Amino acid sequence: MRRGMMIGLLLAVCLLSGCAALLERSYGVVEPYADRYWDSSAEDTLRVESYQDLVNSLLLLIEERAETCVIRCYGEADDYQEAMAAREEIRRETMLGAYLLRDLRLSYESGTGYSTITCTMLYREDAEDMASIMPLSDSQSLVDLLRVTVREERDKLTARFTYDTPREDVIAAVESFWQELCQAEMEAEAAQAAADAALVLMEEEPGVPGEPGEDAAPEDGESVGEPQDAGDPPREEDVETGEETAGEGDAPENPDPPEQEEPVIYPPCPWKIKFYPDQKMAEIVEVLLRS
Repeated sequence: MRRGMMIGLLLAVCLLSGCAALLERSYGVVEPYADRYWDSSAEDTLRVESYQDLVNSLLLLIEERAETCVIRCYGEADDYQEAMAAREEIRRETMLGAYLLRDLRLSYESGTGYSTITCTMLYREDAEDMASIMPLSDSQSLVDLLRVTVREERDKLTARFTYDTPREDVIAAVESFWQELCQAEMEAEAAQAAADAALVLMEEEPGVPGEPGEDAAPEDGESVGEPQDAGDPPREEDVETGEETAGEGDAPENPDPPEQEEPVIYPPCPWKIKFYPDQKMAEIVEVLLRS
């Protein structure tokens, strides 16, 4: 009986210590970006205290496709030049701003202790949803996707590169695929021309009497010439004097050089390539197959 009481006491101590350990564990709270940047003293107003806060707030608004918003700028963000610099960065250097926006208008108003910026975002009507844009890893993946786009006769291809890909590689890949299409078309045209020429030749060729390979029989009254007697002496004009003749196997003194194939000239690629943003590394790329 005493042994059973001891076992029960030990189990109770273990359970209590286990619960205490669980209660003592640390935990974290993930706070949404928007909740941290809304100004508590003004409804529907974002609060920024640095240049980077201002850029992040504008990107947040663009990602949510907001059309208008008010931002209060405190501290180092309370400056007109900072607001204009953030606008240019959003438009020219960020993927979201460069691709989605048609225009970004900022109205600046200075106040006591802070300044107020009223933002108006105008979006491109032909921009695709960011979630629907195909992510790519390299320029060859773009060629594979472009091949599907051409086969399906679509007017535009939009893709997003998830790794650093120089824009020169993208341009070279698109032009290489265009030349591939041109080469295939030229070969198809050459094959069709050869087939048409062979058909015309067969239609224009006259019939040949007799079996193939046999000489036609002479008609009545036509005499067949006798071969020259092998014993007759050669004629004087056939005898070469004072010059040696070259052997049959001798090569000519100045052989003609082999003809070199001329390089194939392809028509210029008519497709237009757009980069968002317009920088050295490609992020979002549009290939317009038809203007």
